[in-house]
Amino acid sequence: MIEEIRELFQTFVVPQLEGIKGDIKALDAKFGALNTKFDSKLDALNTKFDSKLDGLNIKFDAKIDALDAKLDANTEKLEAKIDSVDIKVESYRRELLAEVRRVEEVLSTDFVRLEEKVDLRLANIDTKLVAANETVTSRLTSMNEKLDLHRRELLAEIRAALK
Repeated sequence: MIEEIRELFQTFVVPQLEGIKGDIKALDAKFGALNTKFDSKLDALNTKFDSKLDGLNIKFDAKIDALDAKLDANTEKLEAKIDSVDIKVESYRRELLAEVRRVEEVLSTDFVRLEEKVDLRLANIDTKLVAANETVTSRLTSMNEKLDLHRRELLAEIRAALK
């Protein structure tokens, strides 16, 4: 019986297995071909993608370089304008300082002249006061002498009237 099963197995199952084995080899070959085809298409897509990506990188690098150059140019222009403004501010500062010094000199000169005028007027007033004082003093002296003379005359009249 085992022998019969074996014979039956070899008669029916072994050829079927051989057929399945052949089908598997055919499928394996087809899968290999498809895998090769897929790999080649994938490689082609990778190459195409890499070339497009490289192209975009070159484009972006060019645009970034252009923007960088523009930024550098604008920065240089701005720095030049800032330097120009700094020069103008420094010029205005110097002009203002010169004007302040000039005004100080004018005011100093004016104050000196005013001081001299005040000194002259005070000296003039002092002279007038001395003269007025002398005049008042001489008049008072004269009045005192006259009063003293009148007093003596009155005393002499009072004495004469009492005698």
